[in-house]
Amino acid sequence: MLQTQVQVPTPPPEIPDWVFHRTDPMDIAIAVVVVLGALGCLSILWMLARGWMRRWTQPAIPQQAFDELRESVRQLSAEVGELHERLDFAERVLSARREAERIEGRGH
Repeated sequence: MLQTQVQVPTPPPEIPDWVFHRTDPMDIAIAVVVVLGALGCLSILWMLARGWMRRWTQPAIPQQAFDELRESVRQLSAEVGELHERLDFAERVLSARREAERIEGRGH
């Protein structure tokens, strides 16, 4: 006769009492509400974060408006340069006129 030893599996460890100390339906409902509330808060925070990231990564004004403003600044800069040249010319003319008047005044 052959004798074989059958190994009996060890039973799973017992679940501690503090894990499932009550199986009251109200406790389960409260746990479900808490989990769903936490998921809802996380989804709202996720949407807010996505909105903030879009706002930070997108330009404040559209590219076309930016290009128009840039061109306007270039034109204004050219006009200011032209006005500066005219002012210098007017100062030189006035200075030359005063100098001529001063020289004429000494001669008389």
